[in-house]
Amino acid sequence: MNVRLRIDDREVEVPEGATVLDAARALGIPVPTLCHAEGLPPSTSCMVCVVKIKGRDALVPSCGMRAENGMEIESETEEVRSSRRM
Repeated sequence: MNVRLRIDDREVEVPEGATVLDAARALGIPVPTLCHAEGLPPSTSCMVCVVKIKGRDALVPSCGMRAENGMEIESETEEVRSSRRM
C-alpha cells in the first residue's frame, strides 16, 4: 500500500512506512541531515532535517516522521530555515 502526500505543493507517493525525508528525496527536494544514517533507526537528535506540517504548531524532524496520507509539508519556509540554522 502506498501513501500520498504533498511537499512544497508537489505530490508524491511513497511506500507505507516511508518517512517524510524519504518522500522529499523521492521528489529531489534537498532536506539537510546530520545525524541521519541510511539503514539505522532515526535518532532525530540534530533537528537539522525539520519540516513544517500544515496544521501542526511545532516543526518535526523529517527523518523520524512517518509519511501519512494527505499530509501537506513545507520544507523551505523562513521558519524552517531559521530552525535548521539553530
